[in-house]
Amino acid sequence: MIKNESVETAKKGRKVRERTEYHKLTLKNDFMFSKVMQDKELCIELLRRILPELDIRSIEDVDAQKYLKHYYENKGSRLDIYATDQNGRRYDIEMQVDDVANLPRRARYYSSMMDANDLLAGQEYDTVADSYVIFICTKDPFELNQHMYEFRNICVTNPEVQLDDGSVKIFLNTKGTVGEISPELRSFLKYLEGERLSEKDPYLDRLEKAVDRARQNEDWRTEYMFLKDIQRDSFVRGERAGKEEGRAEGRAEGRAEGRAEGLEEGRAEGEARIKKAGDEIQKLLDDGLISKEAAERLQKSIDTVD
Repeated sequence: MIKNESVETAKKGRKVRERTEYHKLTLKNDFMFSKVMQDKELCIELLRRILPELDIRSIEDVDAQKYLKHYYENKGSRLDIYATDQNGRRYDIEMQVDDVANLPRRARYYSSMMDANDLLAGQEYDTVADSYVIFICTKDPFELNQHMYEFRNICVTNPEVQLDDGSVKIFLNTKGTVGEISPELRSFLKYLEGERLSEKDPYLDRLEKAVDRARQNEDWRTEYMFLKDIQRDSFVRGERAGKEEGRAEGRAEGRAEGRAEGLEEGRAEGEARIKKAGDEIQKLLDDGLISKEAAERLQKSIDTVD
């Protein structure tokens, strides 16, 4: 009896800690960012502030944590925000806190996934949509203190010649002070750093209200904690694999049979983890802790975690 009471007390304590952690999330958290920005009006205003020259009048689709399936394997990738405007232009907006390693190659990868997604939908090469991959960084990825870094493909031997392939990569730096950007974009970037340059920016007021509403959404809180548990488990497994690889460095090479057995064990272990996670999602759904839509999102997320 005492043991059961201790278990229940521990569960209640964990729920309180989880709720406290979730309620402290800000817009700089990629999960919170994706939930808030799935609001079309909030998303389109952000895009207008970043790319005022495009005259974005409307957004046809906004997908939070958009899952793009690879055409060559069963896994896929998740984009924080995937949007399409009235002219068919595609936008991937990523919130990136601190870790800016390999961002240029990640931008290239995400851009290629967006193109592949169009081609899988049956489009021809000449109709593939223009794409904009946008990283909002809280750490300067190029250490030049600029507000914005924008990249397009040009000819190195003659910079006046543009490739005009419709691919644009943008890196925003919330701590930047160099370069010309609009007052509205500067206001947003400083807001992410906890500063209000103006008390008369209604967009920031709307963002704060949206974050408050998201913090009260129990469905999203459960989804957030579940994804965090999966990521934590993935990190622990990666750490163990690294240690095991280190121990094996001095062993004799070869042993084809042993490697084959190891691969088979790895596949079996992966399938077991996926099944376990799927069972946990189903239980959350059966217990009424998450909606059917959240369960579907979580099920897709399992495939994107190595």
